[in-house]
Amino acid sequence: MPGLASAGMAKIDADIGFPSAEAVNAIATVSATDTTEKEITLSLPSGASIVRATLLTSITAMNNSANAQKIDVDVKGRASGGSFTTFFSQDDILGFGAVDGATTGIVAVSDVTSLVNAAGTFGFKCTIQQSSGNSVRYTTQHVLIIAIRF
Repeated sequence: MPGLASAGMAKIDADIGFPSAEAVNAIATVSATDTTEKEITLSLPSGASIVRATLLTSITAMNNSANAQKIDVDVKGRASGGSFTTFFSQDDILGFGAVDGATTGIVAVSDVTSLVNAAGTFGFKCTIQQSSGNSVRYTTQHVLIIAIRF
């Protein structure tokens, strides 16, 4: 119905997704190690405001050796050039037995509304901590879904 939103009688909500490029990292240490930061640039249509922002982070781990692993994962985000904030943190969330080529993965879902509340560029990464210093290959990708209101 044309004119209702401008007359203050109705509001229109929409969800929009913004994916990052994927990052591939091989990690071979027990020290906490960051995956490659990937940025998502968010633009908003004229007159829109962000109601909610949700980050979906896909993390796939492939064992590069025949060693068992338990893996801690943190998902972090920041506004361009700012400090990182942790939005998801779980110990031993991924793991596999001592099988070369074993693969596992998760999708972490995080409310990032406190970070993503306006248009801008946002960086996301994972911090990984393994139980063994043997090589594991990680593929990560982030999708930012915003609910906007006109």
